[in-house]
Amino acid sequence: MKPPTAPATLFGSRLSPFVEKVARALYLKRIPFTLVPPRSPGDFKKWNPQTGKMPVLEIDGRRVWDSTLILAALDERVPEPTLYAGDPAVAARQRFIEDWSDEALYWYVMALRWTRENAGATAEQVAAELPVPAFARPVVQLVLRRQIGGTPWTQGLGRLPLDVLLAQLGARFDELLVWLGAAPFLFGERPSGADLAVFGQVQTLRSGPTPQGAELVAMRPAMEAWMGRVEEATAG
Repeated sequence: MKPPTAPATLFGSRLSPFVEKVARALYLKRIPFTLVPPRSPGDFKKWNPQTGKMPVLEIDGRRVWDSTLILAALDERVPEPTLYAGDPAVAARQRFIEDWSDEALYWYVMALRWTRENAGATAEQVAAELPVPAFARPVVQLVLRRQIGGTPWTQGLGRLPLDVLLAQLGARFDELLVWLGAAPFLFGERPSGADLAVFGQVQTLRSGPTPQGAELVAMRPAMEAWMGRVEEATAG
């Protein structure tokens, strides 16, 4: 397959772990892209009529949504470096961890971001990315806390006390390090979709509003070293 004939367009905010996951895949494959952040709530439905969620990638006139589907499309469009191992057994493990990160680890991140202790800082961070005047931001933050902050509670992890949530998240990080073992990346010698997915989630935890999550990472030198390797391999 030939590389893209024009820069790709990535719709979404890199505060989203899924947008970060796709951005890192584009960097890894050396595909130039332009990031287009949302300017209004209507942008999500405009970019992605199917689900109204980000990220969405436009590449050579084709729009692809959902981070996992986007990574598959990138591998099809630009096969090297591949995002999954050639060995089917190894690739199965990588895809499993990618799915675990997207569907399970994500909710730990959401619960910690919108817990009572962090919800104010999280709402402030998200509102700062929107083109609203400063005087309107408190109202926007209140809306964000009501509309988004309640989803972890509905899912269940948001109901845990902060100390229990942190203990559970730390256990998940320890399990991740067991999967990593002595390898530089998850089940391989180079980053895969699994590494990019987990990296996106942890990067969101280290973005500011969740110092407890950043501390959990800092307490695990092997995890910090792995994050550094992924970041170096996917530098823009």
